[in-house]
Amino acid sequence: MARNRDWGDQAADTIESVVLTVKEKTTVPLRTAARGVVYGLVLAVVGAVVLVIGVIVAVRIADVWLLGWAGRAHGHRRLSIAYGVLGIVLTVVGLWCWSKRSPKASRS
Repeated sequence: MARNRDWGDQAADTIESVVLTVKEKTTVPLRTAARGVVYGLVLAVVGAVVLVIGVIVAVRIADVWLLGWAGRAHGHRRLSIAYGVLGIVLTVVGLWCWSKRSPKASRS
């Protein structure tokens, strides 16, 4: 009778170790990858929102505080200057980022 219990315990331990090994090899990496994707998407959305709000704040600061000398408080001259300067700055930053990209490796 003791041999049967030993055999049953051993079989249960073997099954448990196989299941845990399969779980460690499949479920844990998939869960880690899924977390990375979710956190990456959340960070991308938050980054886009922060970028848009930053551009809006920059235009408002330029329009209200920096360009008071340009006249026409409710006209389009001050906003045109703010948009133009911001467009030039963002274009220069974009061109700088474009120049730092690495070329694709050629396939032979």
